[in-house]
Amino acid sequence: MAGYIEKKTANGKTYYYLTENRRVGAKWKKTRKYLGVHTPAGFEKPRKERPSPALSKAETAAIDRIRCNYAKSHRIGPSLWKEERARLVSFVFNTNAIEGNTLSLEDTDSVLLGKKVKGGKRDILEAKNMKKCVDAVFAHKGGADERFLLGLHRIEMQGILHEAGQYRKVDVRVGPYICPRHEEVPRLMGRFFEWFSGAEKSMHPFELAALAHLKLVRIHPFRDGNGRISRLLMNAVLLKKGYPLLNIFNSEKMLYYLVLRKVDANKRSKPFVRYLGSVYVKQYEEYL
Repeated sequence: MAGYIEKKTANGKTYYYLTENRRVGAKWKKTRKYLGVHTPAGFEKPRKERPSPALSKAETAAIDRIRCNYAKSHRIGPSLWKEERARLVSFVFNTNAIEGNTLSLEDTDSVLLGKKVKGGKRDILEAKNMKKCVDAVFAHKGGADERFLLGLHRIEMQGILHEAGQYRKVDVRVGPYICPRHEEVPRLMGRFFEWFSGAEKSMHPFELAALAHLKLVRIHPFRDGNGRISRLLMNAVLLKKGYPLLNIFNSEKMLYYLVLRKVDANKRSKPFVRYLGSVYVKQYEEYL
């Protein structure tokens, strides 16, 4: 049995266990093997150091001020399709355009209004599906769990990808980045959801959203649609906490990709979080 040593205290006595988290079907099961009351060889007490926040106090304050002032005139939910239609249509257009969708902003808006436009069948379907994804994010009241994420991918890739709503069963790479092997995806996603559950209780919502995007896109759990699903998850976190939507513009995708590649090269996530923070503040300057 492979795993880690766990220390438990009960009634003033200390006990040691060899613990393993194992995936059983769609769930994770914890298994323990009793080791005794004596300290096992090589046992070290786990350190509980918390990483320093990626955003400065001033940056966090600016983002929180945006949330507060935005809430004075807007309510997060489906009503934003009337109040903030231009912003939401822009998100649908840009998040698809980054991945190669050729519809213009105007054509995207027309598609969402049910009008006929000249364009490829897949491009039009991507726009319709992304509208449904945004609605699903507004309707979701729970956390970022596996059921929600797979359901979101199913909506995103409906009629486009045969494996919609399923983890990939092939190995992929994105430019120079070699994604984890497909056999590793279920285990890595289990660790991702475990991390998210803990981080949600202690991390600032914006940093949580940015890191969720980053971690998910690096796992690349799906055969297609990973960039869009990562940006959707990021916004699901923000919207749930009352923060307005964050849009990555297609016109700035080269910088977006460059920052992501720097993370891979330097193994440091803070520059990506700070980059998204600067983009966010720029988008909502009027709410400062």
